[in-house]
Amino acid sequence: MVGTSRAHPERRSRSGIFTVPVSIAVIGAGFWGQKVIREILSLSRKTGMVSLRSIVDSSPSALERCRKKVGPLDYRTDYQSLLSDPDLSAVHICTPNSTHFEIASSFIKAGKNVLVEKPLALSSKEAYLLVEQARARRVVLSTGHYHRFNNGLRALKSTLEPSILGEPNYLGLEWTGISPPQDQGNVITDLAPHTFDITNCLTGLWPDKISCVARGYRNKENEEVAFITCEYESGLSAEIEVSILDPRQRRNLRIVAEKGNANLDLLEQKVVLQHEHGVVKIPIIPSNILREEIEHFANCVGRNRLSQTFSNENDGLLGAHVVTCLEAARESLSEEQSVRVKFPSMHGESAVMN
Repeated sequence: MVGTSRAHPERRSRSGIFTVPVSIAVIGAGFWGQKVIREILSLSRKTGMVSLRSIVDSSPSALERCRKKVGPLDYRTDYQSLLSDPDLSAVHICTPNSTHFEIASSFIKAGKNVLVEKPLALSSKEAYLLVEQARARRVVLSTGHYHRFNNGLRALKSTLEPSILGEPNYLGLEWTGISPPQDQGNVITDLAPHTFDITNCLTGLWPDKISCVARGYRNKENEEVAFITCEYESGLSAEIEVSILDPRQRRNLRIVAEKGNANLDLLEQKVVLQHEHGVVKIPIIPSNILREEIEHFANCVGRNRLSQTFSNENDGLLGAHVVTCLEAARESLSEEQSVRVKFPSMHGESAVMN
């Protein structure tokens, strides 16, 4: 089913599984791709649970810049030869959003495990098709919603116990920074996926209705700031601000709940509670969220290879639901009114495999 590297002996991963290292190719050697490459190399040195098979980018100059930063490795300008590579187990796709579906689908059909940076695809039709293809081929499909591995978010989620904050009444999310004017893409597609996924990770809920207003200023063709309101059947509401115009880089989440409120700085992984016992700063050891995401993906691949049950924390189905939310936001923007979010029913909604 899935090719494994024959060049490495079996090792025990942190999860306790005896398996050969997961051989990963990184598709896309830009800014984010280089961060992924460094983490895979670090994990390879420290744990032996992964190995870097190849680095692919259609731009020779991008590969040369990468070579200067990370050294001599297997560099390619085309991924086609990797589709039939028996030594390749998985790919991490870090290419432009418009290419995600085509590349991911090609590797899934070839029996490879796939981790796709957000958004999973540009349309929900394509996103759910990837989920169906991965299930048919029995390979792991993950989406790069890496804040699910943020210790600050984990700590914040633990405060929603009845004895601490209780049920949340509403959430506020700020995802802002300054970026050059965009010729392609827009702030909803590029930044809002994080906010939709983080809200789901925290509450376990998906919105029932979404309304959105957005505008571009430097480039009238592409939205640079958006304000999105999510309404939930439970009565919860979430207010989201995403912007590439704000010089303040903010990755903040605010909760107002039954028994108090909390603020999370996702960059610093710091949580401050305010409730009946006063103001409390939760002690948190920050996680390397990208490294944990890659390690989790490798563990899922290892368990899948051994036909063991596993829970994929950032399963492709979650990524497909996020794309549905993005479409609802854009529909609301176009129609200038709140729209109902329509999630398709799929067999086996759980992210537990095997």
